[in-house]
Amino acid sequence: MKIKLLLDVHISTEVAAALRREFPGLDVKSIHETDWAALADPVLLELLDQEGRVLVIRDVNTVPGHCKARLAAGKTFAGVIYADSKKLRQADQRGLIRRLGQVVEKYGDDDFTCRSGWL
Repeated sequence: MKIKLLLDVHISTEVAAALRREFPGLDVKSIHETDWAALADPVLLELLDQEGRVLVIRDVNTVPGHCKARLAAGKTFAGVIYADSKKLRQADQRGLIRRLGQVVEKYGDDDFTCRSGWL
């Protein structure tokens, strides 16, 4: 599986654990399992771009602007998957796991560079 995921601070570590159980070949981390939680979004996007790791995030307000700024500066970003709280409640972990699983099944072998999608 080519896609690698990082789940942002507003997503439980249990979601990462469930995805690892469902997709043993999937490289998925919770930001809570790293020392990246305090990083500013632009710094995190740079780090994730270097790692080729797609960000799964609920922040639909600021991250799109940071991604656009990277592109305008001639930089790339590894990809972003937005989990919009209006469509997917924060407490709906099962729904989040199910939808992320669908993304992994459909796009798991794709290059997600400079792409974004919504759950």
